[in-house]
Amino acid sequence: MFPNSTHRVVIALSFLLPLTSCSDTDFVVRPPAPEKLSTIENPIVGTTDSVISVPVQLELSPFLQTVNDQKMVPKKFDHWGSFIKHPKGVEYKYYAERDDFSIERSGSQHMGGDESGMSNGGLSLKNWWKGIELSGASLSVSAPLRYKIGVHPHSQNGDAPAQCGDGSEWPKRAALNGNIAMTMTPNYGVSAALRDVTANPIDLCRVRIADLDLYPVVNAKLSDQVKGGLSQAVSQLNALTVKPHMEEVWSALRTPIPLEPDVWLLLNIDKVKHGGFSGDGHVVNDTLQVTANPTIVRGAEPSATPAGLPQLETEPVSPEFRGVADVQGDYPGGRPSSKGFHVLVDTEVDYGTLSKSLSSRLRGKRVVNKGNYIQMTGATISGLGGNQVLVRVDFTGDARGHVYLIGKPEINAMTQTVFLSGLRYDSKTTHLLQTAVPDWFYHAPLREAITPELVLGVTPMTDRVHNLLKTGLNRTLSPTVSIQGTVTSMQGVAVFADVDALRVRAMSEGMLNVTVNSHP
Repeated sequence: MFPNSTHRVVIALSFLLPLTSCSDTDFVVRPPAPEKLSTIENPIVGTTDSVISVPVQLELSPFLQTVNDQKMVPKKFDHWGSFIKHPKGVEYKYYAERDDFSIERSGSQHMGGDESGMSNGGLSLKNWWKGIELSGASLSVSAPLRYKIGVHPHSQNGDAPAQCGDGSEWPKRAALNGNIAMTMTPNYGVSAALRDVTANPIDLCRVRIADLDLYPVVNAKLSDQVKGGLSQAVSQLNALTVKPHMEEVWSALRTPIPLEPDVWLLLNIDKVKHGGFSGDGHVVNDTLQVTANPTIVRGAEPSATPAGLPQLETEPVSPEFRGVADVQGDYPGGRPSSKGFHVLVDTEVDYGTLSKSLSSRLRGKRVVNKGNYIQMTGATISGLGGNQVLVRVDFTGDARGHVYLIGKPEINAMTQTVFLSGLRYDSKTTHLLQTAVPDWFYHAPLREAITPELVLGVTPMTDRVHNLLKTGLNRTLSPTVSIQGTVTSMQGVAVFADVDALRVRAMSEGMLNVTVNSHP
């Protein structure tokens, strides 16, 4: 039997009584809690590539001893006793002697000069190698050279001297230079081959016969006499290896690093790249770059990564290098710069802690409109699902009850705070406000009063991680391996509202280097 009209009025009143009382300034607002949304996977999972620099040294004293053995590379080039006939009919002679070879820094320059080779008596290395494409993996050896050139009197031009670098002119100065292409093999061995040899003049000997400049002719003769011995000496470099060195490093870096009880830094190393050579004296420094995906985890000590030392990833060398170090592929114009060292950490903030903090900020805060007021008494925060946060705010005063608001957490990188973007009333609260509350409450700036308080500073979290890393990145990992790291910045970069907690991701930036006490 359907109710009559009187019954319908009674039912309507009974529905409204929980929402409002008889007075316009004493009513109750109690919308039901919204239903949970579907759970979605955390979109900020993942890691960021980092680089751990591992310097290694190559001792080249045996190589230099071999190069400087005059049985391998002559110290004197004596063709002064008899003339040499050039195909153009010119007869000439020369004498040169060298001092010991030494290793030059890669890319260093000898005494500067202009295009002609004469500017304060020097020719730059840049001009010497003009037109030859050099790769970053280049080693140069250089020996001071003194030389003189003479011309047969019957073949000389009336304007040219018979000889230079002799008598009152003293010997002319030059530098005997050898350029060595050097790289690393995938098995962590050295691979080297001689590129070229030339005599780089400091004091240019200008002896010209008709249209023939004799210095390049003598240069070629000297170079040819040096190439054979220098190539044999360079082949000794191919016996060098840094593999034992890197196996020590790899083993140490796979071990979890304790930061505090039940907090661990995992470097998550996965590959090794060749960074490049630099030399000074008889020691060549090489930098190997270990790629890592560092994270901080909590709980019991994780197991060490079981992977063994991978093959070394090497860069292609320049096309003109066709020795044992040659690899296929186009030569890149420049070696990409190294990335820094980053550590990612996800900090978990439970909703109970957030609720207590928000309640303390909101409790006692009043919202007034048209002579009526409400006073907030507390708040709770919870995960709604779908990367959404649900906020319930309780109040009393001329109205009693609660409202629900929904927002998506986002991070402000400038202020290092987490806030709720798009903060709005949920659908059931919105319907109630639009249909069953007085005008003063509907237009009261309740949401505007709540929004500024829904801000979470992440600096205390990142500061704590920063302090942990300062200690964790500077320690001894094994009897032979230690690490030295710096953290230049630490900041929150992402946030996600899980159902059970708010997860804030922080990322550090800095550098991490490895020192090995043993030698390869």
